[in-house]
Parts: sequence; C-alpha cells; structure tokens
Amino acid sequence: MNVIIVEGLSDKRFLEAYISYLNKKFPKRYLIIDRVKDAKGQNAIHSVLNTQKIQIKKGATKNIGILIDANDSGVQTKIENIINPAIEKAFSVKNLIQSPNVKVPINFEDNIINIFCYICNIDGKGELEDILQEIRIDQNAQLPLCLDQFVSCMKGFNEAYPEKEYKKNLIYFYGYECIRQEKGLKPDEIKSKLKNYNYFTPEYWDFEHFRLKELRQFLELFR
Repeated sequence: MNVIIVEGLSDKRFLEAYISYLNKKFPKRYLIIDRVKDAKGQNAIHSVLNTQKIQIKKGATKNIGILIDANDSGVQTKIENIINPAIEKAFSVKNLIQSPNVKVPINFEDNIINIFCYICNIDGKGELEDILQEIRIDQNAQLPLCLDQFVSCMKGFNEAYPEKEYKKNLIYFYGYECIRQEKGLKPDEIKSKLKNYNYFTPEYWDFEHFRLKELRQFLELFR
C-alpha cells in the first residue's frame, strides 16, 4: 500500500487529479496511490503515521510520502520542526529525513517501510497555491485579475489583504471562472464542483509545467 499525507483537502484533490493524469499518460510507470490522507501540523501527521502501524505490521503499507508547504519557514525548517518530530514520535527514530525526495527505509517490528517527503515551494519558500498560480493555463482569467485590482485598491487605503487568504481566493476565483465556462451547468452543479475542487483538470492547469518537476520526482519514489 502506498500512502501520501497532505495538509488539506485542496492539496488532496489536486494531488489525486495530478496522479490520475500521470497514470493515464504513463500507465506502466506510475503506481496507484491507495490512500491520500489530509493532516495539518506535526500532531496530525503523527496521528496518521500512528494509524498506519497496523497496516505496516500486516506487511500492507510499504511507502509513506509526506507532502507539506514550505511557507515562510523554508524547506529544511519544515523537515526539522514538523516532519522529523512526527516520525520520531511514531517510530522512535530521530532525524530520519535529511532532504526532500529521498527514500529512507525504516525497520518497524521486522517490517521495512520507506518514508520520504516533498515540500511545496518556489525558490525555497511558499506553498502549493504559489505553484498553482504559476501553472494556470489562462493567466489572463478575469476574476483573478479583479482580485489583484481589489488588493491594489486596498493598498491605496493603507489596508493589507492577508497574503494566505489572497492565494487561496485567487485559486478559487480561477477555478470558478473555469467551471462557469462549462455549458449547461446549473448553479447547484457549479457550487458542487467548486466544493469538490473539480476544477483541477489538465484543461485548466498545465500538468507538464516545470514547477511540477519536483512533485513528479516525489511520486516516482512510489514505483
């Protein structure tokens, strides 16, 4: 069994869409990911790792990948302060992960599993939303541009628009505009698609973008 731990539902939905795309393009190259668990923070990651112990003892779980954002802390800090403490708490192994996208084996009660991570970033910092912003196919979509104008207007009144909220809203507005282009959708159907992040498709996002290179390398480790 291959398990990926992510920080939230939007991360989970994007990853599932991206994995589906890769499996269709390279059917013999990529393995199916059996579980994508959303868990935000060290304690939540530890909780998911802890629950996997039963499957590890059965010999079912073989690979566990952890995918989180670098944010402003940076890649190495997230490994040292979030990922490694969670692993140590679950498996009593200190400082297991030294760098992203490197498979590290653990012997847990005579069962070997591999643990590795990918930290979403652009030039060492940031989050998945930063990557999504760059891989949008339509960089001139109107709703995100309207958001940018609104943020600029707020600055004129010495009011700051929260950066994290801006990033999430930009992706949401882009997704909304993409879905609205689909013909014949009723308002409830549009709402449902937005709620379930059904806008993460190669029609709207460039799944071949170079910003996804490290994420693809991370997924290669499940082979």
